[in-house]
Amino acid sequence: MKRFRLQVGGIVQGVGFRPFVYRLAEEIGLGGYVLNDGSGVTLELEGRSEALELFFRRFREELPPLARVDYLQKSETSPLGERSFRIIASNRDSSKATAVSPDMTICDRCTEEMRDPSDRRYLYPFINCTDCGPRYTITVTVPYDRPNTSMAKFKMCPKCREEYEDPMNRRYHAQPISCYECGPELSLRIGEEIQDIEKDEIIKETAKLLEEGRIVAVKGLGGFHLMCDASNDAAVKMLRERKRRPSKPFALMVKDLHTAARIAQICEAEKELLTSGVRPIVLMKKSTADSAPYVSDAVAPGIDRIGLMLPYTPLHLLLFDRLDIPLVATSANLSDEPIIRDSDELVKKLGGVVDAVLDHGREIVNACDDSVVQVAGSRAQWIRAARGIAPLTLPTGALCDRKILATGANQKNSIALAFDGKIVLSPHIGDLGTVEAMDYFERTVETFRRFYDFEPDIVVHDRHPNYETTKWTENLLTADPRLRTKAVQHHYAHALAVMAEHGVTERVLAFVWDGTGYGEDGTVWGSEVLLCDVKGFERVAHLRPFRLLGGERAVREPRRCALSLLFECYTKEEVMELDSPAVAAFKPAEIDLLHRAWLRGVNSPVTTSMGRLFDAVASLSGICQHVSYEGESGLKIEAAVKGEFSHPLPLSIEEGVVDWGPAVRSIVEAKPERVAERFIASLAGVIAEIAKEYPHLPVVMAGGVFQNRTLYGAAESALKRMNRTVLHPVNTPPNDGSIALGQAWYALHSG
Repeated sequence: MKRFRLQVGGIVQGVGFRPFVYRLAEEIGLGGYVLNDGSGVTLELEGRSEALELFFRRFREELPPLARVDYLQKSETSPLGERSFRIIASNRDSSKATAVSPDMTICDRCTEEMRDPSDRRYLYPFINCTDCGPRYTITVTVPYDRPNTSMAKFKMCPKCREEYEDPMNRRYHAQPISCYECGPELSLRIGEEIQDIEKDEIIKETAKLLEEGRIVAVKGLGGFHLMCDASNDAAVKMLRERKRRPSKPFALMVKDLHTAARIAQICEAEKELLTSGVRPIVLMKKSTADSAPYVSDAVAPGIDRIGLMLPYTPLHLLLFDRLDIPLVATSANLSDEPIIRDSDELVKKLGGVVDAVLDHGREIVNACDDSVVQVAGSRAQWIRAARGIAPLTLPTGALCDRKILATGANQKNSIALAFDGKIVLSPHIGDLGTVEAMDYFERTVETFRRFYDFEPDIVVHDRHPNYETTKWTENLLTADPRLRTKAVQHHYAHALAVMAEHGVTERVLAFVWDGTGYGEDGTVWGSEVLLCDVKGFERVAHLRPFRLLGGERAVREPRRCALSLLFECYTKEEVMELDSPAVAAFKPAEIDLLHRAWLRGVNSPVTTSMGRLFDAVASLSGICQHVSYEGESGLKIEAAVKGEFSHPLPLSIEEGVVDWGPAVRSIVEAKPERVAERFIASLAGVIAEIAKEYPHLPVVMAGGVFQNRTLYGAAESALKRMNRTVLHPVNTPPNDGSIALGQAWYALHSG
């Protein structure tokens, strides 16, 4: 007889891991125990050698669907003569290091039970089990046990208690377990009044409101959605008007895959993403078929893509049982503020936006947006890592004796913690431009501190002196001078994030293209080609610099970026005479005023931003002169791409400077057709040309510009033809949502 002790880390709590171990040990005839602790799961197994070997093999092959083992330590101990196997209570005295599981979509078995008239949870809107349902959003702290969740206030009825305590039941220790007798209830508020109607009529009444063109806030897993009939022009336009969101695309929730396939052109990879356990918003090409169901043009105006997701909670499914229309499902928030998770706050802030609120009694402890993904090149590319993906735990391959807090960027913020051989990346927090957003940032920091009893030794921030995260770090240092802080350059952090996902510490060639980032020379960088490893970087190439006329206004007005490039290429008098959409977008007096500002450098910071070059090309080619949301010009350039990437615009590279001047002159003077395709082809050519100079290095592509699917696909194809190794984000975004991960990776290796 032999006995082994196993310590298992990863996503092993709240995912049916202990009952899986129990059932397997019972079936094979082993003695011992299994328990949750602050580091994950500990188990001891006793039996004959061949039985133990069988257990270890099946353990590796048959893990529960939501479980993930990041590390396993096995040691042999003295046999105790134990013949039975048991699950014992969680150990709350040990350190907290276990991974917190993301929330997951309703599983097939729960869906079947919810549809079964003979089941006691028939049509129950909160049905769940260890394979599905809320996790992160209801967790107060770990270990993940019911007293540590927002379900603690709901006392289980005898039938739920019996399931909860039966290791052979798939609801064994499913912490959100409930039923009609003991769980949360729905409520419907119309205007100021909670409706006094039968509980089974609430969903029916909500569906009726949506069919009538009303705007309804519906509580989901991580916050409220604002919903309306996506086929009703008046309803969608009313939502835009009330929410003051003129053109940024809305996501849609549709009944099933069949409906999705009629609204969008869906490839096999996109189908897999749509139907996965994450149930993300998937960005796809709009259908052009005559048989496509009508979706209001106001849903995603001026672009050829649309974001769709399938229902992912029991409540969503029950709502669509009564609806055959696609629904707008956009986050309930004010502009630049986090998603709202509480109905009182919703009524206070969005009472003038919504006509009704479908609420329920299960508190959302931690807000969490929907994840967003697209297929770019040959793979899935996450645009926002949130519900179903995050918290994301990445093993680092080595233990670290320091606790590191990385504060991320100012836009698309997330935070990261590094400790005990892992990095934990939080779900998407958002842009930190409001007091409410900073409150959400601080609340998220406190949440993760509470999860892991975490007090940082090192705090990492961006080099930008005016980032809110930089100011927050400075205030933290003032309060505790013993803290160490590190500043990491923005684009270097982008490259490091990709390296972290691949476990790379050695030198890479990184193309980091985005809208803005504080450069080492104090200017606005954004088209960086870096040679870097975990110790530092060298900037080897970038765009020819130009000025942002009006500073931040240039970000909202592509015409200003275009005019700046024209001032670099022509005299003011020549610019006035040009037959160009960018010039036509200004009055002569405006051009004269902006030229003087350009000459003197007044409110015209220098930049090498690739994002702003996209803006300029969009303006010069007449695609758009103003934008109302980030990345709009890039999406419209992508929509304008109709053919193959041939005949690139002329871009020259000399001594590490990519000169856009010849391309600007070509667009203005030759007025070539298919500017969008030629522009993308020229950028892919630049990547290939520079990569040739460093033939033995892996290539990283990161930064928000690479969310342009056509650019990413063209560049990836060019590099593959050269047999180059391309490193790309796997489960994190190429945008600023991964900056914290890169900051943490640097701090782990920089001493």
